[in-house]
Amino acid sequence: MVCLFEACIISAQILGGGSYSDSEPTLAVDSNSIVHNISSFYEIQNNQFDLKGYLILDSDKRIDLYYDNGLKSQKRKRSKALTIGMTQLEIINKDSHITFGISTKLGGRTTEIACTDDSGLNRQFFCDNLATLDPFTQPQHNKNAKVIINYEYKF
Repeated sequence: MVCLFEACIISAQILGGGSYSDSEPTLAVDSNSIVHNISSFYEIQNNQFDLKGYLILDSDKRIDLYYDNGLKSQKRKRSKALTIGMTQLEIINKDSHITFGISTKLGGRTTEIACTDDSGLNRQFFCDNLATLDPFTQPQHNKNAKVIINYEYKF
């Protein structure tokens, strides 16, 4: 048993992980209804890997961990991410309990690289949908925190 700050780990498990590939766009239709092969823009250039697991503490708490090594392609990048969460179990009686959880994600920011039209106006647009009428902007900041409350009752 490993203890730190008077909390001891009584169980640990790796739930899953390994190599995976994100589903990336391969075709896009422009405003003239012409289909373009855009797969080379989003061809994944790194070996994607993730790992999920948890630690159960001796205080009815569980620490959830998730690591993702990100994504690299010519037009889209996602930084490495670590999600850390904690769940507390509260037993109400022999037939029911409540779990409270909170988690936060560190990293995992997605950055898009714009395409530029060849009209001479140098308009930037999203390569994945060829939306030349929409101005190009980076994706907004994602909410990186989550709170969960679950009530379970056994019949």
